[in-house]
Parts: sequence; structure tokens; C-alpha cells
Amino acid sequence: LLTMPYQDRRGRTCGFLDIEEKEKSGKFLRRYLILDKVAGLLEYYMDNPLNLPDGTAPVCQINLSYIQNVFDARKQRPKIEFCFAILANSRHYFMQANDENDMDGWVDSINNASKITVPKKNLQRVAEQEDDAERMPGGYRAEIVGGMVVKTPIEMSDSDSDAENGKSRVSPMTRRKQALGLKPVKTGFCVKQGAVVKNWKRRYFVLDHEGLSYYKSNTDTDPIKVISLPDILHVKPYTGDLPRDNLFEVITTNRTFLVQADSPEEMQEWIQAINDTVNSFRRECPIQRKGVCD
Repeated sequence: LLTMPYQDRRGRTCGFLDIEEKEKSGKFLRRYLILDKVAGLLEYYMDNPLNLPDGTAPVCQINLSYIQNVFDARKQRPKIEFCFAILANSRHYFMQANDENDMDGWVDSINNASKITVPKKNLQRVAEQEDDAERMPGGYRAEIVGGMVVKTPIEMSDSDSDAENGKSRVSPMTRRKQALGLKPVKTGFCVKQGAVVKNWKRRYFVLDHEGLSYYKSNTDTDPIKVISLPDILHVKPYTGDLPRDNLFEVITTNRTFLVQADSPEEMQEWIQAINDTVNSFRRECPIQRKGVCD
């Protein structure tokens, strides 16, 4: 099971959450939180700061001394799973965690950092009445393109040498998988390094019994690239000099892909899932010919 938040190399509590950035908007956007007890700050960014240009400022910064309360807010927001709220500066910051453990972890961590002693699940009455309009799903996310924030799912240019130019269309491979009803082994967002331009971009990864694919977003129908199972030699944690947490290597016959997960647990899950799928393929297909079992 994925357990977040996690501690980075500087001892800060970090992780991704969906946050209602504009109060009472009902729109939850994916953001990267950093709880820094030493600096006395809780701040969040568009992405992990390691993936952003040097000196990028946080989207929001909250002084821990201004936090009055942190509480389970599912009663106030019944349509949002694993929702909790931070009361600071006379405003409620509503946040959606990834699961129950993630929510409890963040509530405990923020309470401890701000020296709040109220129980984490003491449901407090919110002063303002919330709008009961339909909420956008928590999967809604923003990306950064050329330093600008793009808040709608759109097609964007990609610097990967593997990406095709021109209008996207559904490939025969995708149509075949859809027809066969092949279910993925694992899916999720990770950050990967480009092949030619060594920048880092967030991509949606899908592992199935034919290969490891990655997409621009989870709404795309065709991948940027598919790494076929016969081409994958090994997957292991990264042990080089790059200062990145949760980084692992997908070693293939002609390239090593560097991929960064959102947490140590998620990294181990990806490594285990890919290696298990590759090993299963090898047992079933002792003679491998570009992904075809004779």
C-alpha cells in the first residue's frame, strides 16, 4: 500500500495532495506539499521543486504559527474522499489525500509541527456554509509549460525524442488492446528524464503484459513510447549522483530510463511490479521475438 507523506533528505515532510487552491471553488488541483518544521513553514508547489526551474516560488506559503486547526473535513465535504482542512489566517484550506493513511499522516504531521493538541478527527463546524454544487474530480491536475501554468487537460508539445509530431490518432496497438480488454498491472504518474534534452517531465505510466508505456496525461489514448517487455533487462533503485529522491532505473537493451516516483513506497511498488511482469513474461515466453511468443 502507498504510504505518504514521506521524509526527504532534509528531514522535511513531503508529498502530493489535491488542494482547493481557490477557496469555495470546488476545484482540487494536484500540488506538492513541503512541511518544514525548521523553517516554520507549510508550502506547496505546482510540482516537486526538483522538477521546476531554480528559484521557483511556491504557489502558497503558510506560517506554521498561524495554523489554528487541522481536522478531518469529510463531513464538510462529503463528496471528497479523504478530505481534511487546515484553518489558518481566517481561511480553510481543503485538501484531498491519496488514502486514509495519507490523510492521517498529514493531519498528524501538521498538528505536531504547529503544536496543535486537538484530536485530528474532531470534526469542527466550518463557519461559512459551503456550496453543494458538484465538485470536479480530484484527478484534475495542472502542468507547467514554458513557465506558465496550464490548468486544463490539453495536448502539449513534448521534448522527448520518442514523441511523434502532428495530430494524435488512435494507433492499431491501442485499438487491439481495447478490443482484447487488456487490464493494466499498474498505472500512475511519475517524472521521467528526457532522452535528448535532459529535462524532467511528469508522465502517466501504464504497465501491462505487453510493456511499460508512458503518456502525456491520463486522458491520452496513445502513448509517447512503449517499452516492450522483451527489451527490459532490469529495474532497480538509482544509485548515481543525481540529487533526486525515489528515483529508479528501467534498464533496456538500448537505453536506461530514469523515472522518479512520488514516494519511496511507490518507487518500490513500480520496481516490483515491472520486474515481476518481465519475469512472468520470460517464463511464459522462453523464446522472445519482439514481444511475440512462438
